[in-house]
Amino acid sequence: MQSENMRDRLSAEITRKQFLQFMGGALLMVFGLDNLISLLTGQKIEKHIYINGNAQAGHGFGSSKFGV
Repeated sequence: MQSENMRDRLSAEITRKQFLQFMGGALLMVFGLDNLISLLTGQKIEKHIYINGNAQAGHGFGSSKFGV
């Protein structure tokens, strides 16, 4: 029963607009909104940590993409 329903959905034709909406949603899920915006604009988003009212760039474990 479940496989027939899935087979029907996968064999259904979709429009170009529906396909592009699906792919856009998939890209947002994979890359995240911040990374996608920085990729499209070419700007790096730098996050700051506020300690005692002073903005400081995050340093240390977990502050970068690779955790170091």
